[in-house]
Amino acid sequence: MVILSPVAPDPVHHEPGSAVFSLFPALRESFEILFAGFSPDGIRTQAQPGLSQLCRSLLLLLLIFPASLMAQSASSSWPPLASGERLTFNLLWPSGISFGEAFLEASRVGEQIHLKATVVAELPQHRVSYSFTSITDQQLCSIRFNETLREGQKTTETSSEFDQEKHVVRSTRAGATTEHAIPACARDPLALHYHFRRQLALGQVPIGTPEAVGAFYLGGDYAVRYEAITPESVKLGSKEWEGQRYLITARGSSGERSFEMWLRPDDARTPVAIRIPFSLATFSAELQ
Repeated sequence: MVILSPVAPDPVHHEPGSAVFSLFPALRESFEILFAGFSPDGIRTQAQPGLSQLCRSLLLLLLIFPASLMAQSASSSWPPLASGERLTFNLLWPSGISFGEAFLEASRVGEQIHLKATVVAELPQHRVSYSFTSITDQQLCSIRFNETLREGQKTTETSSEFDQEKHVVRSTRAGATTEHAIPACARDPLALHYHFRRQLALGQVPIGTPEAVGAFYLGGDYAVRYEAITPESVKLGSKEWEGQRYLITARGSSGERSFEMWLRPDDARTPVAIRIPFSLATFSAELQ
């Protein structure tokens, strides 16, 4: 497509972001654009500064737009979110004996991302069932987060509504609602998990630097730090995996908790094993 633009001695300057310039990204998706400015010979000298500014602005826009488009395209085409995933894990006692299962799911519904984690375990005292669901936008900024915790006959439900525009989250539990300030693009734990994996796949987590951090909201703010250990084999239960090992530390008002996670070096950065220390013992989960 060839675009011809008249240039006057005192042209109207349309900066990137104006209505005129907003046409070019849309056109560039379908056309190769050749831009030309013209003016009558008698006023060309006076019009040249305006033409030069117009061309510089266009060049800047056309250089920046493809990079942002490629980043957005790579982000939206990341396999777990583009085509969905369902992962099943065995929950293991320190002895390697299974005591339950966990499920991790992701799917795209229109412009939203739906995430879900479920834990079902048979403990000596009672059966437990934990369910966590998250709805986010395409940047994995949280919209809604629900958790249902069942331990024997006891059930606790908490729902959180994220107002990203007003930077507020409203959480409801047992009929009582509280409000808490949140930063831009606040994420719940599930959203942060997928954000971390996606950023790793895109090479956008500067592991080994102070910037290798994240944050999530779960009744309060938690700061998260990522540390890469070394690629290694991990054996849990009956299986052995090759994975990239990460130490992940979450710090909140109640203290600090760390756990290890092994991710397969594939496009999805699939988690293959998790090891979480508790006061009584260290429990693990392995991908089936």
